[in-house]
Amino acid sequence: MMITLLGIVIAILSLAISCNGENCLSGRYHKLSSGPEPGMEECRRFSHSACCFSNYTVELAVSPMSKVDNTYWDRCGQLSPRCEEYMKKIDCFFHCSPLVSNWINPNNSYSIHNVPICQSFCDDWFTACMNDRTCVRNWISDWEWDEHGNNCRNECIPYQQMYRNGKDLCESMWGMSFKVPSCPCHCLMLDDDDGNVVQHLQSHNSGTSNPVEPYCQQRKNQQREVK
Repeated sequence: MMITLLGIVIAILSLAISCNGENCLSGRYHKLSSGPEPGMEECRRFSHSACCFSNYTVELAVSPMSKVDNTYWDRCGQLSPRCEEYMKKIDCFFHCSPLVSNWINPNNSYSIHNVPICQSFCDDWFTACMNDRTCVRNWISDWEWDEHGNNCRNECIPYQQMYRNGKDLCESMWGMSFKVPSCPCHCLMLDDDDGNVVQHLQSHNSGTSNPVEPYCQQRKNQQREVK
């Protein structure tokens, strides 16, 4: 009983947004707490409550993308429009979404850890980028850096050779930032429904939610509609 109760408490704490309002990651591009940013040029779905400043999105709004800050996205050639779209979704989530505070890395407040991301999102991301090229498997640790930014250490190869499938892409490209859960309902699609998913996870882990099955079926239907 004590172990079960402890598990519930830990789950709630790991998902709860900080009570003191500091609900954003640490970092020079993150605000202390989320708030309105009406002038955003990209990541606009977070404009009502963003963890990034609007000026951060200026470079992201450019297409085709070349770089964000000192990180080049085109070291292996220009990204295809669909692949670029998914890369922007990841960047917007990391820098601008207040939901990331639910998965702050306990060992590094500048990063996220094991954000539950849906298999279907990962599969679609893999399909979008499979013919694009990259020279690194882990975009956090595998680049060679100098005063000109990130550089390749190895030859450029297609995503479909670098990663086995969508799950491998999601769980490898950004280190341990994302994790594909076994339950297809307790995961994020990086869309407008993510806030509802987090609320369900909080109530589910506290034992106050409605039965999981109706919610799960609703999520499955939504994901099929996206397809």
